[in-house]
Amino acid sequence: MLPLHRLHVRWDLPAVQRLGRLLLTSVNYLSIGCACLTVAVFALSALSKVRSRKAFGEFLAATRTLLATSVRASQVSGTAARTAGMMVVAAEVAITVLVALPSTARAGFGVAALLLLCFSVAIVATLRRGVRTECRCFGPSSAPLSRRHLVRNGVLLAVALGGLITAEGRGERVHPAGVAIAVGAALVAAALVVRFDDLADLFVTPANERRES
Repeated sequence: MLPLHRLHVRWDLPAVQRLGRLLLTSVNYLSIGCACLTVAVFALSALSKVRSRKAFGEFLAATRTLLATSVRASQVSGTAARTAGMMVVAAEVAITVLVALPSTARAGFGVAALLLLCFSVAIVATLRRGVRTECRCFGPSSAPLSRRHLVRNGVLLAVALGGLITAEGRGERVHPAGVAIAVGAALVAAALVVRFDDLADLFVTPANERRES
């Protein structure tokens, strides 16, 4: 057996460099995907809340319930609920703009992560108190808030954190075809997030019915 000091490891420098470039390019595509998904989700969320007076009123009603359970109050004034609702919409619009611009993307992802954490805390408080209220994140919905919405928020939070980490590399050393794939995948994922309740009802409810029968 050769002594340790005589063992030599041969490095293929060009191969290592190619691997480094491949990893860097993959991170760049990941950054683009995270940005597109975040922009699409929060833009659709804001639009669904303000598209009509009825939609905004339903969102304010849900916000009022969430505020009351979060602060453990018997009720919250309409003015406080309206202020909170307008702040949420403003934050979602700000996230959409900030993330879309490479120079402010990190700030946008940070705001998105903070907003998702606030939403999750409010949902947990609502579930613990046994209060039933519908999810109005993306407009009219009959689905009550449940643990599955925490899962959805967790996925979006992971996307926001991923974008926060990789934001610096967006747009560098990318190929148009790769960008198209990243954007397409992000838009498909955004559609799944928006229709999350419908998909959950489609797959979860039949499974529960089979178990009960």
